[in-house]
Amino acid sequence: MRVATAQLYQQSLASILNDQAQLSRTQQQLASGQRLLAPADDPAAAAQIQSIDTQIAATNQFQRNADAATAQINLENGALTSVVNGLQRAHDLAVQGLNGTQSARARQGIATEVQQILQQLVSVANTRDANGQYLFAGFKSASAPVSQAGNTYTYSGDSGQRFLQIGPGRQVAVEDPGSTVFMNIPSAGGGTQSVFKTLSDLVAGLKANSPSPSSLTNLNNALQNVLTVQTRVGARLNAISDQKTLNGNFLLQVQQNRSQLSSLNLAQAATRLNRQLVALQAAQQSFAKIQGLSLFDFLR
Repeated sequence: MRVATAQLYQQSLASILNDQAQLSRTQQQLASGQRLLAPADDPAAAAQIQSIDTQIAATNQFQRNADAATAQINLENGALTSVVNGLQRAHDLAVQGLNGTQSARARQGIATEVQQILQQLVSVANTRDANGQYLFAGFKSASAPVSQAGNTYTYSGDSGQRFLQIGPGRQVAVEDPGSTVFMNIPSAGGGTQSVFKTLSDLVAGLKANSPSPSSLTNLNNALQNVLTVQTRVGARLNAISDQKTLNGNFLLQVQQNRSQLSSLNLAQAATRLNRQLVALQAAQQSFAKIQGLSLFDFLR
């Protein structure tokens, strides 16, 4: 079988172009440090990397949610601490006011301080978060949850709780509604009443120079209720911390898996580059000799 000069020329040129393409690809791999430059390089590995990237993106979002939840819950925790401090001080003042040796004038002074605590707690109940939303309003977070008309304090929020997803199948409440924190607290006389009514009744009794002993029971109930909520808040913060650790460990694992699938073995690639370069140079030299051949060179 005879091989025509043109055919030999085309075969040699195709070989050179193929060697150049392989060399260029290796150079790109070395420059990027990545084994896969396109999905077609290894379709199975590319599919795995795509799945891993989806998992990484989702987990990073969980971590951002966890950070946002932590900030929101810390804000609530600070507000609850203020409420606890106010109720503890109000309890101390109630004990002073109930002391039989106190004069009417002294009780007026005590009533003034309790009134200040009451206004402070109303302000805390209407705390806003970083987005301007009312922290203790439930789902009705666009308007202040607690309002006052004379000695009547009204809660206009609802009992809703907002949740954030912090892990696969795991959500955490980022706030407690005011109905849980400030309202519907068992009272000494049976039934329930708000923190605000408890303090308002204490103020009225002190001003009238006849504080009721039941105010101590009601204040204790209110304080215990807030402490219970605060305990749950602390538990949620611990849960977020644990989940963030799990998320971090998972990210580390999948990122290692991704690196194994996509990263280039630099030593092997460098060796392959040298081998391809030698092959290309040999092909070019051979092509140069073939290109110079002609039948007329032998007809003299």
